[in-house]
Amino acid sequence: MTLRRSVLFYPALSTERWDEAMNSGADMIVFDLEDGTVPARRAEARPKILAMYGGARGAGQPLRLLRVNNPRAEGGIRDLIAVLDCADGPDGLILPKIEHAEEVRWVADLLRPKHPDMELIVLIESPRGVKNAMEIACSTQGIDGPQITCLFLGTADFSASIGSDLGWDALAHARAETVLAAQEAGIDAMDGVWFDPSDEPGLIDEAGRIAAMGFTGKASYDQVQIGNIHAAFTPTLDQLDWAERVLAAAADDPLGTARVDGKMVNESIARRARRILDRRPA
Repeated sequence: MTLRRSVLFYPALSTERWDEAMNSGADMIVFDLEDGTVPARRAEARPKILAMYGGARGAGQPLRLLRVNNPRAEGGIRDLIAVLDCADGPDGLILPKIEHAEEVRWVADLLRPKHPDMELIVLIESPRGVKNAMEIACSTQGIDGPQITCLFLGTADFSASIGSDLGWDALAHARAETVLAAQEAGIDAMDGVWFDPSDEPGLIDEAGRIAAMGFTGKASYDQVQIGNIHAAFTPTLDQLDWAERVLAAAADDPLGTARVDGKMVNESIARRARRILDRRPA
């Protein structure tokens, strides 16, 4: 299983930071042609950053992503054409401001002949995107070619679109819809950035709460946050021990009457245990 606990952002023109990114410890790194590149320099940035993705990803290296611009806009179309022109493209694309399933299917159809294995990570950043999250998350199921592997709630853009703050209450509904849609599609769910790298307790609290909701990862702009993010989405030794004992008990008693630590074990508990074991680092 590919872990997608963290995604670390870099500006697309910061190609000198490529080695830093590859050694950051993040599960995914992304060079950003959208918010991370001023519009006047995107034409300059495209060939420079795309040249860095050549060759296969090495063992233990992070997934190498590229955030393109909105595929409904000229900049996004130019980004996608540039990706199509690459013999070796990124491992995946982050697609921003997605609001309809048809947008993702169009990108997947476009990429299929040249890059059939490219991952698609879909950013939900608007009320319409949240409303259509379930349909969007399932949009590549059953088709050949690039697949959605992660639904990503862009908390900053979403909060700006509805005029809210970034507090827990304001984002609770959008987070719940994102998790439900991702789980329905059987893909990962990524939460937005914690913007204050000096506020470690705040990051730890928020990451722990969203992990408890069912999210599988959190984005970052700062490498210093990666350890705490991974800790929130990696099972502890106690959790792994519990999961192994649950599955052993369930295997010995298929009738669902077994108990672990005094609590009944049924199929729903066993399913939770399997999910925990699936998230063990390699």
